[in-house]
Amino acid sequence: MRCPNCGAELEAGSIYCPVCMQELQIVPDYDPLEELVIGEEPEQSGEKIKEQPNKEPGKADPQEKPGKALWQSKLFWQLFASLAAIAACFGIFLMSYHSMGRGNDYAYQLRKGEELMEEERYEEALPYLKQAQSLQSDSEGADTAPLRLLAEAYAKVDAKELAVGCMQNAIFIEDAARGANYELEALYLELMELLNEVKQTHLIQEVIDSCKYDGIREKLLPYRVEKPICSLPEGTYHYYVNLELDAEYGAVYYTLDGTEPTKDSTRYEKPISLTEGENLLCAVAINKKGMVSEPLVQIYRLEFQYDPDMDEED
Repeated sequence: MRCPNCGAELEAGSIYCPVCMQELQIVPDYDPLEELVIGEEPEQSGEKIKEQPNKEPGKADPQEKPGKALWQSKLFWQLFASLAAIAACFGIFLMSYHSMGRGNDYAYQLRKGEELMEEERYEEALPYLKQAQSLQSDSEGADTAPLRLLAEAYAKVDAKELAVGCMQNAIFIEDAARGANYELEALYLELMELLNEVKQTHLIQEVIDSCKYDGIREKLLPYRVEKPICSLPEGTYHYYVNLELDAEYGAVYYTLDGTEPTKDSTRYEKPISLTEGENLLCAVAINKKGMVSEPLVQIYRLEFQYDPDMDEED
């Protein structure tokens, strides 16, 4: 150790320099602040130990408040509700757009109508077939398929006039677009069958007369059928009568109880003898094509008055 003033060698523990008599100040080799810090560490460590007692790994502190999960926050649900509303609106838009697109799709409307017709769901098929017809009714050379199917559907639901009208419109459209051809002939023949199905065969002759194509008209002639005629008018008779029936086209079948005849009923071959009382005659003509005429319906009453003079003569 040396004197800081003159640099002379000092003995250990000297307070004054023996050369210059300078008072010596002994500077410690350590920092008191460091000692202070060192002295506080055990307390702080102890406090930490007290604050955090022994804790098992992986086990939550019961005194520690857990933080909220994301799905429990208000902001999360607000965002979720907004996204759900946007998705719902987009879905409704897509469905509406798709529905509008199909509503204006001729092929879809016709196909859907055909499927329902095959399933015999005629009432449900009508709106689709009507829409299909409206989508192409103004186009040149329009397809007659919707009208033909509409005629069939209307016939099944007993809308006779609408059925016949649809088929007549189909004939008109085909004639205007392409004139006489196989398709037009097929439409006329379908109309004949339709008239028979809806029991409107009295219109057959009118259809034949209105056809301007000789070839097609010749094909339609065998479908003609007319209501039978009877030799006596209906009414009350006081004597026995015999009825004679006749039809220009086809054979005559009849009943006397008012029921409509079929091919299984009695075929007229000779005059019909009526019995006393009421006789309800119903007769139809059926041709070789199976066309059934309008029925002839007439009521006959046979009433015989008692004559006492006849007993005296006996």
